[in-house]
This record gives sequence, structure tokens and C-alpha cells, in this order.
Amino acid sequence: MDQLGFEDFELFDRIAATRSLSEVARERGVASSNVSRALGRIEAACGLRLAHRSTHGLALTDEGALFLAHAQRMLAERRALQASLAPRRTAVAGLLRLALSRLLAEYIVVPSLPALRAAHPGLQVELHLGDRLARIADEGIDIAVRAGVAPAGHHVVRPLARYGRRLYAAPAYLDRHGAPGSVAELATHTLIGNTAVPGHNLWSFHAEGSLAVQGQLRADCSAAVVAMALAGAGIASLNDRVAEPLVRQGRLQPVLAQLVDPGEHSIQAVVLAEQHRAPRIRAMLAHLQGAFAPG
Repeated sequence: MDQLGFEDFELFDRIAATRSLSEVARERGVASSNVSRALGRIEAACGLRLAHRSTHGLALTDEGALFLAHAQRMLAERRALQASLAPRRTAVAGLLRLALSRLLAEYIVVPSLPALRAAHPGLQVELHLGDRLARIADEGIDIAVRAGVAPAGHHVVRPLARYGRRLYAAPAYLDRHGAPGSVAELATHTLIGNTAVPGHNLWSFHAEGSLAVQGQLRADCSAAVVAMALAGAGIASLNDRVAEPLVRQGRLQPVLAQLVDPGEHSIQAVVLAEQHRAPRIRAMLAHLQGAFAPG
């Protein structure tokens, strides 16, 4: 029985419907002997005679009627499955798991979700938040938004944004402690470090090179680093794609703006190669590109 497939079930269904091997052969454009051999192969797989042949036609045995009932049920279930899956090939629907940092979620992606829901009401989104890099295949992630180097392997990478890293502090902090006028003066200020991404603690300057910062205040979450800066706790190195809107709102101010070397960094969306053509994936990638666009 293991060697039988849907083609065998379809053939037997037509044989039972027409009661004629020659009629089925005409439908399929093959010789009657081919259909007869196929029926014999089905019977051999079952170990039972499923039909009586005679010059007057063909009649099912009791075992043949039982086989037909099961075959028709399996064919009907396959048709129902095909009908259920067909809209998924074109419709933007179903569950999408998106992995990204809390920082990018809070300041960029979450504010854009109402627009996504309005455009694609059939799409469900589950956010997986954290500064560590998600293992896409192992964790069932559909799209991972990452800053920095693109992963190796069978992935499709879509660029979302380019950004620099600059120093910022809240107006309240600068009112209390004054703004540093040089890199050396940073030693007299409260600095905020990021233990989740050690590279963020290497602050770069055009003339002075790099300054390794431990920070009197530290957090293992980039969103918490921003929160501490907003609270007036100290000076932090921040992604300017996140910080500049906060500057326009008057909640942060640049520090040592002329001295800082912001560098150039990238944010990418990463998808497994075999999934990137799915409608829900394409729709989310297009939405993310809009959400991360400058402005």
C-alpha cells in the first residue's frame, strides 16, 4: 500500500465511475493494456482483487468498493487542502514572526503597525524582541531585522537603512552639568554604556580616534540606553536613525557634534532564501522599507 499515490486513487476512481478500462484509456490517450496493468499493480499493492473483469464490463468487489470509498475520501481531502492553500499563494495572510531589537521595535516598527494592519488586515504579526541575533531557521523566525554584518548562508538580505552613531544627552542633563567642549571633558561626565553590543562602547572621533567607554551607567538593552539618556542620566552613543527624531522633538541634544565620527552602518532585513517569495514576507519587507525610510 505504501507505493500507491494520488494518481492511483484518481485512476481507480475513474475506472469505478466508467466501469470500463477502454473508456479510461480513451480519456487518458493510452492503450487499454496500460490501464489494465495499472489496475493490476493497484491490486497487487493491496493484495486483493478489487474488480471483476468480463466482456460486459467491470464490477467492483466488496474490497474494491471499500478501496474506492477511502480513495475518494483522500482525493476530496486533497482538493480541500489545495483550495485552502490556493489563496495563500497570492493573499497577504497568516502569521509572520519578526525578530528585532527592542530599540528598533519601540521607535520605528511598532509605530508603523497601524498602517500595516490597515493595508493587510489578514496578516498577523508576532514580534520577537532582543539585542542578540536570532537564529532564523532554528527559532521559526520569518524575518530578522539586523544592524551590522549580513549573515552567511542561504539568506536573502534586503537593505532597510543606513545610519551613523553620535553622542546625545537630554536637555535636562546638559542644563545641570553643562555640555562638554572636548573629548577630554567627557571624563568629567556620566557616560552610558551598552553591555549587549560591546562595539557601541567604542566612541569614534575625527581627530582623537576612538575612546573605549565603560560607562558609570550600563544596560544590556539598547532601548534602555536610550531611555537613560532621555531621563537625563548621562551621555550616550545612539543610532541617529532613532535619535534624530528625538532631537527634533526637543527631547535630546547632540553632544560634540563637530568632533564625533558617526561612521556608516546598515540595517538589514534577513529572510531564509526559500521563504522570501511568500506574499506575507514580500508585504512585510515592503512595509519595513517604508518604515525605515528617512523622514
